[in-house]
Amino acid sequence: MRSIPHQFGVDSQVAYTKMVFAGHTNLVPPAFMKGKFPNGLFEAMERRAISQGALAKAIGTTQQQISKLVHGEREMTALWAEKLAPFLRTSPEKLVFPGLKTFRAPLLSWVSAGRLAHQEGVKRSDVRKYVYLADLPKGDWIVLEVQGDSMDRIAPDGAYICVNLSDQRVINDKFYVFGTPEGEATFKRYRGGNPPRLQPYSTNPDHETIHMSGETVVVGRVGRVIHELS
Repeated sequence: MRSIPHQFGVDSQVAYTKMVFAGHTNLVPPAFMKGKFPNGLFEAMERRAISQGALAKAIGTTQQQISKLVHGEREMTALWAEKLAPFLRTSPEKLVFPGLKTFRAPLLSWVSAGRLAHQEGVKRSDVRKYVYLADLPKGDWIVLEVQGDSMDRIAPDGAYICVNLSDQRVINDKFYVFGTPEGEATFKRYRGGNPPRLQPYSTNPDHETIHMSGETVVVGRVGRVIHELS
C-alpha cells in the first residue's frame, strides 16, 4: 500500500481515513460515498461549480476516473491530489483528508524561539515560513526544526516539533521547549524533583541531563512531532 507524505508525517491513506471517519474528528463521509477511500473531492467540486467532465478534461484524465474518486472507489493519492488541487483552488491535504480544521503556524529558528522566553509574541521578522497543521487543540502554536540527536527517540534530526506557547504548565515526563539563562532554547523531557531536570531522550549516551535553575523558563509544550519515515 502506498504511503503519502504530508504535513502530519507519513501515514497510510487507508489507515488514516478509517481513523478520521471512525469518529476521532467527528467527521461523517457523504452518504453517497460508498467506497473505502473517503476524500474531499466532491465538496471541492461543488464549491467551484465544476463538472466531472470539465475537471477530467482540465487534468487530462477520463470522467470515469473522476467519478471513481468522487465516490471513494479509487484512492485519493498524493499524486491525484496534487493534480486536482490547483484547478479546484484548494490544497492537496484538504482533498486527501476532508473536514480537518487546518491552520498556519510559523516556523521559527531556534534563536528566535529562545527570544520568546523574554518577548511577547512572535515577530514577523522571526518567521522563516508557515507550516499548515491540523487536528490540534486550540493554542498559540509555533514549529521548530529539530537539530541534533538529543531527542532522537521521538524526534530525529530534521523532524519538526509543534510547540504550544499557551501551554506552559509543566507535567512530569512530558516534552517542552525551554528557554535557558543563556537566552537559548532547548527541547527536552521534563522530570520533576529537587531540582527539576531537563532530560534528553536519545540513543546517544553522550547527552547529559540539565538541572533547571530559577532562570529557566518554559517556552511551550510540544504537542506533535512531524517526520517522514525512511
